[in-house]
Amino acid sequence: MEKKIFPRYIRELDYFLLAMSDDDLDEFHINEESCRARLFDSMKADFDRFGPVSKQRVLEAIEFILSSGQFEQFWGYVVPQSVPLDEVEDKPGYLRALYERLSGHAPPICDFGPDVELVSTISPPGIDIRE
Repeated sequence: MEKKIFPRYIRELDYFLLAMSDDDLDEFHINEESCRARLFDSMKADFDRFGPVSKQRVLEAIEFILSSGQFEQFWGYVVPQSVPLDEVEDKPGYLRALYERLSGHAPPICDFGPDVELVSTISPPGIDIRE
């Protein structure tokens, strides 16, 4: 059976970055601990509004990218390319730290096998938001 992975769900946590002004972006350095902590706190607040299916899709997408080791190929799902940011110096470390902030624990070591389908859209009716 083919496993579906929804990496686009990670991008739904990018509001903090997308809402920044140019001046704010000039002062934001994604490799600095304090800046990254503010980003991850904002992402966690958005994540907490997601329902269980959407949360699972975010975490599975991060697990998949970590297990694949193909960070450059999938990085566009992790950090918005439309936002001028410094290059993340330690992509695996960034993803592990994000996963830990969102879930409260370290990401598991996963083997997704060869039967993976990447779904690049948000499925209808969109992000599952709890009432």
